[in-house]
Amino acid sequence: NNDNSSTENTYIDNMLKNTYNNIKTYSPIEHIHSRGENIETTAEHIANVMLKNYTHLSENDRKDLYDYMFYLFTEMMNNVVDHSLSPIGGYTMAQYYPTTQKIQFSIADKGIGFLENVKFKQNVNDEVEAIEKALEKGFTANKANQLYGSAYRNAGYGLYVMSEIIKQVGGKFVIISNNGLYRYNALSNNTEKKILDYSFNGVLVAFEFKEEGINHSMQEMVNILMQEEDE
Repeated sequence: NNDNSSTENTYIDNMLKNTYNNIKTYSPIEHIHSRGENIETTAEHIANVMLKNYTHLSENDRKDLYDYMFYLFTEMMNNVVDHSLSPIGGYTMAQYYPTTQKIQFSIADKGIGFLENVKFKQNVNDEVEAIEKALEKGFTANKANQLYGSAYRNAGYGLYVMSEIIKQVGGKFVIISNNGLYRYNALSNNTEKKILDYSFNGVLVAFEFKEEGINHSMQEMVNILMQEEDE
């Protein structure tokens, strides 16, 4: 609500100030409200905040890490704009953890959730089934197929590529849609799916990964994930 009040917690205050501080390991909370420059600029800002913690990497490795972050961040933000119908848009932030050297990213909206989107094209019974369907390769909730300007963006691949990248780099992700939860841990190859006793009343997507798990450039990763696609 653009409330300018402050708290006694410096962590929360820095997130709410919406200004970037080079000595912080986390980004302020960003508002996602439209496609295009809003999303790309936000993704660039957040990726650069994370990247400054990796000064020991070579130039090529830094570029690979940036490309992964920029792709993943923009995909999740575009999903909010394209599908959520959230009256407040979405809010996102990321954080780097020095001890474990991992990056966490999260985005939330107050939209209609996966079930309302997916049941337009598929017979699904609950939010968990809808999340599983949305993670399938090539599935899109769009009423018409769409191609976008980015070299990687293709309707129906955002969540699939996100989940596959996290699997490839040994990370974790969680998706909450209203009362449905889907969580995956690549290190233990464990998947948790359940209907919650309460509703989030929107969608939350969060993931984490470590740079050391990246073994391919972003373009190579996309080629690997798409190579089995029918002509």
